[in-house]
Amino acid sequence: MTKFTPIGASAQRSMESLVASVAQLRPLVDAHITPDRVLRYLIALADTPAPSTAASALRGPVLRDLLQADGVRFGTQMSLDFNFGNTGSMVITTGSPEQFRRLWYFAHLDTISYLVQPLERDRYPLVPFCYHLTRDGTRSARAYRYELTSNDYSVCSEGELISEAGLPYFRPLGANVALRPGDRIVPVASSRLNSDGHFVGHIDNAGGVAALAVAAPVLVQAGIGAMLGFPDEEEGPVGFGNQMIGRGGSRIIGSLAPPDLAIVVDVQQAGGASHATANNGPRNTTGLGRGAVLSEFSSLARGAVTPPHLYELARFWSARLGELGVKIQESNNAYTSRSDDVSILLKTPNILLLGFPGYDRHFDNAEPSANLFDIVDLSKAVVYASALRQALFELLQTGYLP
Repeated sequence: MTKFTPIGASAQRSMESLVASVAQLRPLVDAHITPDRVLRYLIALADTPAPSTAASALRGPVLRDLLQADGVRFGTQMSLDFNFGNTGSMVITTGSPEQFRRLWYFAHLDTISYLVQPLERDRYPLVPFCYHLTRDGTRSARAYRYELTSNDYSVCSEGELISEAGLPYFRPLGANVALRPGDRIVPVASSRLNSDGHFVGHIDNAGGVAALAVAAPVLVQAGIGAMLGFPDEEEGPVGFGNQMIGRGGSRIIGSLAPPDLAIVVDVQQAGGASHATANNGPRNTTGLGRGAVLSEFSSLARGAVTPPHLYELARFWSARLGELGVKIQESNNAYTSRSDDVSILLKTPNILLLGFPGYDRHFDNAEPSANLFDIVDLSKAVVYASALRQALFELLQTGYLP
């Protein structure tokens, strides 16, 4: 039987160093990451649907304009690439190439969408370019079309997404515009906020993207190098194999060396049964307003599984954040959805799953909802998580490995 050397005083110093690093970041974090700023990013992104394979074109300019309005000047310390390595996905980098290759963050940029089939009576049958989780009924939706002459996307039809016996359809409303191959159908929800932070809107994954984008300038100020990937085609088609999800992330990391640490950010089911546990199975106990979410594994281990030493380090870290007023709730392992972690796990096992709780992320029973303050906590946690990279490195040098 392999024996492991006790971690001892060196690991203790590593944890003390982690606490000190987090404390040093606090002034920058609290000054920049505010509810008002996160809300501004969240609304702008949630109100801009981005069907898979068109996300960078639709949401990329929105994200660039938000950052520039906050005083970001892209250059050597922070860059933005709408088509990173010709992958069709957007990437922000901070610091030097040597720095940003060691720490990765991912939050998918695309939204669920549907492909159009030939008209049947007054509606179009649809092919889901996503996991179709919408229960029977209707949801507000619209059709987007790319026009070659203007080199831009526009709304060509407002209408309804109809789910009937598990099958999706689109019924145009108002002016009768004939849809055609190449058009994309997306469900829509008007963003609105209650005084308690309850937010209704297209949160998947506007919440994760907003959290990373607001955190990015703080990473620059703190001199932290990182790659922030915003993949297109995370939603993608339904498939039984792991690599049928997160294909945009796979393209981003294909030519990159493994990082020291990767952090994947996405909305996670709050309370209630998920599509995987709907038959009276275990239910996730995370809830809105209780903070960001830390999960050990995704999709019942079909996705990433965080190694025990990294997960325990993250639990220690999250407890320290609680002392700084940043709330992080721990998933009970009932169900956490896969995301871009299925791509990254082929590069490194050192993956943390951080997210925010939400309901009806794919318009399951109603319009999607989350809590603004959970996303604020997530954005702060994203910055503080940068300190875990060095702590993890030090932990592995203390005799943990046989």
